Amino acid sequence: MTTYNSSWQLADAYSPKSVSSPFLFPLRRANNRADTPLYQQVISWLLFWPLLSLVARQAVYFTGPARTAEAFQNSAAMAGPGGTHYYLFVNLFFLLGFVIAGHRQVWTVTKDNPMILAMLSLAVISSLWSASPIVTLEMCIEVGLCTLFACYLSARFTTEHLMRLLVFMGVAAALLSIFFALALPSYGIFQGYAGGAWQGICKHKNALGISMAFLLSPIFFTNAYGRGRKFLYGALLLVVIYKSQSRGAWADTAGMFLFVAWLNLLRKVRVRELVLILLLTIAASIIIGALGIHYWPILAASMGKDPSMTGRTQIYYEVWQSVVKRPILGYGFGGFWYAGSPEAQRIGLAIAWPGIGYSESGILEVALQIGFLGVALLLVMLARAACQGASLLRSPQYSPRIGWFLTILFLAALTNIDAGWFMTSDTMDWVLILVACIGINEETQRWRRMPPAVAADGRVAATS
Repeated sequence: MTTYNSSWQLADAYSPKSVSSPFLFPLRRANNRADTPLYQQVISWLLFWPLLSLVARQAVYFTGPARTAEAFQNSAAMAGPGGTHYYLFVNLFFLLGFVIAGHRQVWTVTKDNPMILAMLSLAVISSLWSASPIVTLEMCIEVGLCTLFACYLSARFTTEHLMRLLVFMGVAAALLSIFFALALPSYGIFQGYAGGAWQGICKHKNALGISMAFLLSPIFFTNAYGRGRKFLYGALLLVVIYKSQSRGAWADTAGMFLFVAWLNLLRKVRVRELVLILLLTIAASIIIGALGIHYWPILAASMGKDPSMTGRTQIYYEVWQSVVKRPILGYGFGGFWYAGSPEAQRIGLAIAWPGIGYSESGILEVALQIGFLGVALLLVMLARAACQGASLLRSPQYSPRIGWFLTILFLAALTNIDAGWFMTSDTMDWVLILVACIGINEETQRWRRMPPAVAADGRVAATS
């Protein structure tokens, strides 16, 4: 006779990933190493290098830093297919191996999330109008493997195990970044500008701050650690975020803390108080947004930044001028920056940065590559996940997993204010965004398949 007393236990019981098999393994909090299957340990360790590379947004150490401001300005020109090196292929072979090993589970995930297949298909088809079809296909292979790798993680790991894995990666990445900054300052200290900022194992100080913010998110929702260990983990990552001197990462992290607190508040208030909380949230958001826009020059100066967000506003303007020239289908995936298009050269000359290589906005970058059609597919996927998560937030079917997925989506929205990454092959951001969308859809579909009485009550009755 088995009794489940919470929606958390119920979800694990109904999860297909809780069935023991040679590939999928049950989620359980192992008290000793003998409780964990050997293959689970091997797979987890094999994941270390590709995950660390995604956190660093480069192959750790071997690529080296932007040691001078001039090298930093020209570094983007070496990005993309034209600047590939052996370590990129090593990482791609890692991703390919995982995707092949779990191809059946990956295919199941993609069938259940058609927007993922639609975006990848559009990227491949865009080679027909790309200035360089070869570059487009190379970029599609890289992004496709990273995207399917996210599907693999969603199929292979239960959410709780994935959160624990990311916490482990957070400790490793933070300690390595501290080591690089203190013992190997020519690699660990960012030299492009803002002297003294840490970049650690990452290719940029902003990359370090944002990656640490994403890796901090699981600690609010995992049940695997006590308060003391959670506090130490949070303190470690917050120190690294602070030392990155990335103002955007500071703001994103602060926003994440507020969002987590807001989620907890929504979960606890009574139904009659919920409308008031939502109205106050909307009003506060509008007021803060209006005040932020009005006093932005003063706020930027207080943070040591210029009102143009380090030149981003000019980049946005110039990129938008290119977007509206080919709004529907864009310039082809990877066919804008890396194919020597006249529009890319125009933007480089306009902002005095010939090797920029990126729009500094995830949404604008997708619009450049695959047009408003690609943006629409992306927004549909994100909006669907947000609506599904919101519908589960106060339901009996809620579990901490839902809170984590929603926090990832919120953090992705924040990071897109001054940068952001969608459909990329070398960032943890895109992988976690996909994990969140896939996870929320899986939670929704699981509960829809349950008997009405079980779904309404939020637990499985005792059965003999």
